Amino acid sequence: MTTRILRFKKVHYYCIPLVAFVVWWGMLIAMMACWGAQGKPMYDFMEGQHQNPVYISDIGATNLNPLFISCVAVEMIFFDGTLIADYLLRKQRKLQPYVSDKQPKIAIVSIISGIIAQLGILMVSIFKTSTHQTVHLSMLGVFIGFAFVSCLCNILNTLIFGHFSERLTPNHDRVFFGKHRWSNIYIVSCLVKSVWTAIAGAFAIGFGASKSDTPAAVFEWVLAFWYGILLLIWSMELFPAAVKHYRIHHPEEYPEKFIDNHNSPSPHDDSSSTLKEEESGEHPV
Repeated sequence: MTTRILRFKKVHYYCIPLVAFVVWWGMLIAMMACWGAQGKPMYDFMEGQHQNPVYISDIGATNLNPLFISCVAVEMIFFDGTLIADYLLRKQRKLQPYVSDKQPKIAIVSIISGIIAQLGILMVSIFKTSTHQTVHLSMLGVFIGFAFVSCLCNILNTLIFGHFSERLTPNHDRVFFGKHRWSNIYIVSCLVKSVWTAIAGAFAIGFGASKSDTPAAVFEWVLAFWYGILLLIWSMELFPAAVKHYRIHHPEEYPEKFIDNHNSPSPHDDSSSTLKEEESGEHPV
């Protein structure tokens, strides 16, 4: 009999960013494939300028505009759903709960910024570059700017988890891998997302600084595909909730009783309650 090493609920919250990833990359691949199958045309609204490849928005302004809009709309829903799911899972203690009073506020800023960013990219798809170029480019700027803020807040929250490692209440011993306070998986996640952001920033700078359309379009396509990697990172961060869900609902498959440390008070909770008691003049018995 084969024993499964990792058991988890198959359809769970980690699937939300995966759906966004599949839709986003699928859209990009489909658009590039269609442009190639059509013979790599230069469209009339491009004023006869030759480039290879063309911009994503150029393809999206053609008969593929319905595909562009629909896929961006679906990606928008699941991108924002990912940020909201992360917030709710931590508030409901289905993932590592927040260890600082500032974290929920930072998460809300990340969610709001993410919603604005996604509305921006939706407007980019609706207002075609062939007919509404000014609005199109303005909304692209909104998307890039607010997406950066959203990611920055997400990284900051991860850093807080890693920095206050003594406040963590993990359900397994793989969260820590050393004696130093920063020897934990949250610091690793913070570094990974920071590197992702730095590389994305480099691609964005390359896109904006390119003096000709061909290299600018290359940077745009690379950045668009690179954007999808963030969704995979977020999926991995939500995955522990699926493992926990399975273990709680299938205790008979495990030799030992599961103790959910996420429901245990952390040192942060104790210090907060003590502070409130001192402020109110009450003291614990």
